[in-house]
Formats: sequence, C-alpha cells, structure tokens
Amino acid sequence: MKVVKPCILIMAAFICSVSSFAAKAMSSFTMQKYRDFTECRAQASKSTDYNAIIESYGKFEKEVLAQLPAQATDLEQEKLFWESCVRLAKFEYIFNIKADIKQERLALKSQMERNEKYISAHRKKDGVAPLFYMITGDTTSCYMSFSVASAMFHGMRVRTLYETSAESGANMWAANLGLGQWMFYAPGILGGSMKKAEKHFLAAIKASVTDAEKFYTYTYYAQFLFERGKKDDALAYMQKADSLYPGSNYIARIKKLNANGTGLFTYNREHSGVDSNTDPDAKDL
Repeated sequence: MKVVKPCILIMAAFICSVSSFAAKAMSSFTMQKYRDFTECRAQASKSTDYNAIIESYGKFEKEVLAQLPAQATDLEQEKLFWESCVRLAKFEYIFNIKADIKQERLALKSQMERNEKYISAHRKKDGVAPLFYMITGDTTSCYMSFSVASAMFHGMRVRTLYETSAESGANMWAANLGLGQWMFYAPGILGGSMKKAEKHFLAAIKASVTDAEKFYTYTYYAQFLFERGKKDDALAYMQKADSLYPGSNYIARIKKLNANGTGLFTYNREHSGVDSNTDPDAKDL
C-alpha cells in the first residue's frame, strides 16, 4: 500500500539517483486480485481477532499462488509481488501486538533484497511492472523504519521506487499514498515538505476507485490533516472512511488515538521503537 499499512518513514541522508526504468504490465489476474486483496484487508479491519486476520491473509495468498502459474505474465515477479503484499499486511497487525519483531523485520529485509535483485536483473532487459516498484517501496519503507542507520541508507531509494511507480500512471493511488508519507516524514533538505505531502495524498484520493482504495486514502489523508492541526477536516475524512466500512476496528483505534491528541503518523513513529528491533548479530541496519 502502507500500505500501507501502519509503517513509518524515518527519512535519510543517503541519496540514490533516479534512473530510467522500462515498464511492463502485470497480468490482469494479479491486478484484479490486488483489488480483491485491498478489499479483503478493509473488511478484515472490522475484526479484533488478529490471529484470524493473519490466517485469512495466508489463505488468500495460498489460493492466489496456486492459480498464478497458469495466469501470470511473469511468474517470478508476480510471486514476489504477492509474497510482499501478504507479508506487509500481516506485519501491519504484528506491529501492534508484539514487542519483539526482530525476526519479522529480518524477513522484510530478505523480501526487500529479493525484490531488488529482480529489479536489477530486469529493469533494462525486459522491464519491471509499476506495481512491483510500489510494493518494493512499501517493503523497504517498512523495513527501514526501525533503524536510523537503515533509514539513512534506504530512504532516498524508497522515494525513487514510489516515484517510478506513480509516474507510470498505474495504480497511482498506492504509490501516491507512499509518497505522501515520504514527504511528510522527510526533512526539507532531502525534498520533503507538507505541501508536497498534501499534493500526493490528494492525488491518491483522486486515483482511488474502489471503496477499499478510498477507505485507505481517506484515512491517511485524515491523519495528515490531524498532524497539521486541522482536526475538524481530519474528522470529516475519518467519517467518510468509516461510512465505507462501518464498524472498522482500525478506524475506531485511530479515532481513539486522535481523541487522546495523537495522530497515526506520530503513533507509528513512537511505536516503532527505533533501533530496538534490530539484530546486530545479523549485521542488520
């Protein structure tokens, strides 16, 4: 998405240059299933049973992967895409129920590295799908959020991944949602700004089509507004999101944070426990 996802961005000093990338489309099967999975996640937000939610994501992934060989345009890329999607969706809940997530974070690192290996091998030869750049941006963003050193190393790469996806015009709501958060957290010296953040959040809303896509874009824009002190406007957008999936536990939890004076982005930053979930033995950034 973050998704997407309540992962945070702690921005970086390491600057990666923007390269020119070839693009290709994913199969219509994966594109439709991604919409279905976004719907699945929005529906799951009504539940408080974290184990059941994580189990449902695993079942969705299993069913998709079973059909993928016969449907995929590029099996390797689409398999990596789905592994990333489901890993991130599960991480969203694990992030809130476990204090020690070192192993889960290392799994994100492994996923990120495999995704980047694919990009490196295919970007100039036969192209990479815009949606794959987006999900790799999400994976890297989530991974780096728990370590200052990691954020310094990977931060600008995340921006490149999101921009490459957003510029393609494909699934722009998700890439712009990522860019909005990037711009929110990034210091001005690296290109971040509240004005740019709002521009991307609004672009995400404009590009969202399904109820599930709107649910996430409204929610994240609402939290941007809250962090900017525009609490009435923030509440209005939260109500719009709530009306799409009445009874959402996710919305209720965020509203509770807001009632206590905390925005989702601030909560994510503080809850991440920067550098407490790194593994020095694994030389983990």
